[in-house]
Amino acid sequence: MNRIKNNIELKQKLTNAIMKHGKKKTAEKILIKSLKLIQKSNKKNYKNLIKESIINSTPTFKINRQSSKRGKRKMEKEIPAFVKKDSLRTVLSFNFLLSASLKNKDLNNFYRKMSQEIIETSFQKSKSIEQKTEMQKQVLMQKRYLLKFRW
Repeated sequence: MNRIKNNIELKQKLTNAIMKHGKKKTAEKILIKSLKLIQKSNKKNYKNLIKESIINSTPTFKINRQSSKRGKRKMEKEIPAFVKKDSLRTVLSFNFLLSASLKNKDLNNFYRKMSQEIIETSFQKSKSIEQKTEMQKQVLMQKRYLLKFRW
């Protein structure tokens, strides 16, 4: 029962991440098409591939941008923060997957781009993993802000 509930939550989170302007039906269609394409192209179960891709693309840190005004100038400071909640980590990994699949210009249809990105991420060879490592490098460059964080 718990496993079924987790699968339903995962599908709902994916559709909510894909959805734009409140069009849930089109997001569900895109998700179903990409899941079918994933299942056709691999011998592994699509659920396991999605879980592996989410695990591989989950970040441990995020960058908060804080803007402040000094006179007429606007200053924007980047402050690294540790992501505590697992739900926020999954949302960030969905965002990495979607942004990397949108940047892919090889394929025409979005569901094909998304399925290819999920497959590549599950094998740790995609652009979303590169985005994650770039962000981790940026965070580690600004270690001085992490000293105040209580582990």
